[in-house]
Amino acid sequence: MDPAITDTIMFLAAGIFAAVVVHFVFIFLKKQAEKTETMMDDLVVHSLGAPLTILAFFIPFFFAIHHLIDLYPQYQWLRDANVLLSGYVIIGTWIAATFLDDFLRIYGKALAEKTETDIDDQIVEILQKIGKYIIWFTGILYILTLYNINITPLIAGAGIVGIAIALAAQDLFSNFFGGAVIITDQPFKVGDRVLINDVLGDVTHIGPRSTRIITLDSDVVTIPNTKIATSVVHNYSLPNPQVRIQIPVTVPNSLDISLVKKVLQEISDEAVKNRHDIIAHDPSPTIYLMNMDKSTITFQITVFAAGFQYGNIIRDYMNVQIIERFRKEAILIA
Repeated sequence: MDPAITDTIMFLAAGIFAAVVVHFVFIFLKKQAEKTETMMDDLVVHSLGAPLTILAFFIPFFFAIHHLIDLYPQYQWLRDANVLLSGYVIIGTWIAATFLDDFLRIYGKALAEKTETDIDDQIVEILQKIGKYIIWFTGILYILTLYNINITPLIAGAGIVGIAIALAAQDLFSNFFGGAVIITDQPFKVGDRVLINDVLGDVTHIGPRSTRIITLDSDVVTIPNTKIATSVVHNYSLPNPQVRIQIPVTVPNSLDISLVKKVLQEISDEAVKNRHDIIAHDPSPTIYLMNMDKSTITFQITVFAAGFQYGNIIRDYMNVQIIERFRKEAILIA
């Protein structure tokens, strides 16, 4: 047998053996990494495992090809050092892209899972794809420069394509970054009651393009995130869900003011005691004389709801209590 063929077979066998050894070494390292609390060693092992296994086979394979070329002179170009360097670049690019992808997948998603919205999860996925494409594109461009290929048209073309995509998806990107502003600024979260552009309701979903609100009439309103980012947002759930409830009570001006205020205060205090599930005890209820004219005077009861959803329930309860108590006290309502 020709010595060149013999050497080729030996190098191929060595490459296969080296690849198998590296593969099992990384299986062992992966098990060891899983025992540690940090995820960084898992990232390193996973990102290096497959590329280095291929590299362990690639280097002996490259030398096997060199010996085989002695029998086939027409393939002398394969002896060029740039061929081996190109292989190294591909392996390095593979390692970098895999490491970045795993880093964002593990750490990025771990941070995203701590929030209630899914915008940041989608941001992480987009960053994963963009990061891998940029790394591979850079690696391919470097390989092309090794062979003196002019990459300027490729870069210019990529720039033109990027501009075209950006213009075509201008609204999509503006809504996407509007969603990112909502994530970072956090003017509201899912479940909050908000008022945005005359739309009052509860936030049910915050997406990458829009936010959905269910109104008090049970209508679902979808608002683009770019409009929310430039609008005044009233959040009735922050800093706490308590809402001020004001109830006017008008009586004839001939009545004893002290008596009316005393009765209204007793009604308010009893309401806080009996309906503590919907009426907050702090701040305490207040009674003020707010208006008067020739025939009537108007008092205003102020209580605080324990939650923004109890407003109408409290008004109904308080009005019923006022009417029943005034009838017992023979107090007329104007």
